[in-house]
Amino acid sequence: MTTVMSKDSLEPVQVKDIVYLRIRDRIVDLVFAPGESLREVALSAMFGVSKTPIREALVRLEREGLVEIAPYRGARVRRYTPDDVRELFDARGILETECVRRAAAQRDPGVLGALEANLAETEAALRAGDEQRAAAGLDAFDDILFGILDNKLLKDVFERLSVHLKRIGKMGASVERFRDSLEFHREIVASIGSGDADEAVRVMRAHIGSVRELAAP
Repeated sequence: MTTVMSKDSLEPVQVKDIVYLRIRDRIVDLVFAPGESLREVALSAMFGVSKTPIREALVRLEREGLVEIAPYRGARVRRYTPDDVRELFDARGILETECVRRAAAQRDPGVLGALEANLAETEAALRAGDEQRAAAGLDAFDDILFGILDNKLLKDVFERLSVHLKRIGKMGASVERFRDSLEFHREIVASIGSGDADEAVRVMRAHIGSVRELAAP
C-alpha cells in the first residue's frame, strides 16, 4: 500500500488518509458546497490517485456525517437539518460549559495566559481585516478550553464535533459575528480569571445560543 511521510511526525501516512483529510477540509471550508456532487472520477483526477482511496474516503466521511451516499446517485456533500444543528449545539453546550466550569475552578495561569494571548491575536486579526486569521483564532479559543478536560474519550468526541462546528461557523461567517464572538470570549476569560464559574457558564451558554440562532437552517 502506498505511503508518504508526514512532515510533522515523520510517521508513514497512507494515501487514503491524505485524500480523506483533503476532501474533509474542502467540505469544512465550503469549497465543496452543501449538496454538491462528489464524483469519484473527478476527485481521482483532482488528487491524482485511483478511485479506491477516493471511495474509502467518501465512506469514512459518510460515517462522520459530512457526506451522504445514495444508490445510483453517488456521493454528495451532506446538508444539515434542523435536528442536526440542535444535536451539534446541544453537545457543544454540554462540553464547553464543563470546560469553563473547570477552568474557573482551576484558574490555571498557563490556561489563562493562552486564552488572553488568543484574545489579543484575534483582535489584531480583526483590526487588520484578516477574516481568515480571525476565524482561526476563534476556533483556537475552543481548542484551548477543550484541552482542560484532559480526557482522551472526550477529546475524540470534541475532534469529531469540532469539524461540524467549524463548517457551520463558516456558513454564517461575517465580521460582525466575529466581533460578537470575541466579546463573548473576553467575558468568559474575565469570569475564569475571577474564579466565577457560574458567570463563565452563563456567558458560554449565551454565546452558544447566539451562534446557534445564526446557524439554524
